Amino acid sequence: MRLRRVRRAIGAVAAGALTAHLIATTLFNTPDSFNLDLRRYVGGWTLPGWRFFAPNPGVQNVHLLVRTGDGDTTGTPSQWQDITPTIGHHIANVVFHPRSRGPKALFDAMQQLSVMKANYSRFDWITSSTPYELVTDAARGLLPSRTDERFQFLLVNFFPSAVDDQRVQPILVSEWEHIRPEGRVTTGERN
Repeated sequence: MRLRRVRRAIGAVAAGALTAHLIATTLFNTPDSFNLDLRRYVGGWTLPGWRFFAPNPGVQNVHLLVRTGDGDTTGTPSQWQDITPTIGHHIANVVFHPRSRGPKALFDAMQQLSVMKANYSRFDWITSSTPYELVTDAARGLLPSRTDERFQFLLVNFFPSAVDDQRVQPILVSEWEHIRPEGRVTTGERN
């Protein structure tokens, strides 16, 4: 008899704890819960946070544009050209997709530059960062023509679902960079 009461009490405590945990987890994962601090109510018990892409889901695409020119104010630079790498999607990509790593690294670097710019980082700090160097080298490698001496890249956010005049938002315009950096030998110059 006494053992039965102990089992019922343990079961009731476990059911109550599980119910409290489920309610707290649900409250903690509501859209406005990033300001909600439930730690004082759960006694230090860790609550799982399943935000995935919320509260800031991806609603834009980052594009990489370049233009070439002589790099000073006397010449006229070329028109901006979109050189963002495209990735083909196939059903086999779910299992194996080795060509996605390069574009993903470039996308991550462009996203990092976007974050730096949004947080009002100084331009000289941005241009000395690793993401800036990676995007510069990627743009250099993706240039459609190499007849000019220098190039600039432009990062833009493209919002497909926005109204027409608000779809494109410039993020960052680079400094004029040399197409062939000093000290590097291109494959045509090797003997």
